[in-house]
Amino acid sequence: MKQFFKVLTRIILIICGGLCLLAALAFLILTNLFKASPSDIKKGNEALKQIFISLDLPPEKVESNGKYQFEGGGLDFYVTFSDDVVNSHPVLKESPNLTKNRLKVYVLNTGDISYYSVEDNLFNHGLFQFLEEESRKYFQEIGKKSNPSYFILSWRDPESMKKGIAFYEKALTLVDIQDNSAINHIDTVALKPGKEAEFRQLIQDMDAAGLLTQRSE
Repeated sequence: MKQFFKVLTRIILIICGGLCLLAALAFLILTNLFKASPSDIKKGNEALKQIFISLDLPPEKVESNGKYQFEGGGLDFYVTFSDDVVNSHPVLKESPNLTKNRLKVYVLNTGDISYYSVEDNLFNHGLFQFLEEESRKYFQEIGKKSNPSYFILSWRDPESMKKGIAFYEKALTLVDIQDNSAINHIDTVALKPGKEAEFRQLIQDMDAAGLLTQRSE
């Protein structure tokens, strides 16, 4: 009887060990399935580096672990800047995605890296939405039709985005921003008292610079 239990115990241990190995193997397979390849990560790093260089925001380093998020997909890249670059560019310094000189850039996949993805991660969504709304009001005031389904602010190339950043940084000095990150909500933006005329002029200057357009995406 003792011999029987010894054999049974060994069989159970072997089965348990096999199951553990299978579980570990399955985990490794799933991990690799949800991870970008080293070559794709390298291409993504270089693509982001070149975009920021073209915007006169040269990074010190761009990196990613390549892991796709299980919920919603997508992966994060981290762009590190020097103190000098951050301190001389309010668009970076005031970005909600900047932590200790590292800007988090979320993309759906490594092939999705573009000026749009940088725009979406660099700017404060609350302020960008505020600029969009005020630009739409400006269109109405001057009798210019605007399609509510289209975006007015749409900077998809280095030239327009560099211009846009300059105006965006000016806008930062004219508004108060309430941080709503604790409640996972877009930040609340309001004009500072007495800055109405300056802000209206800012919108007019953006229009004159060709930055108020209408695009479906």
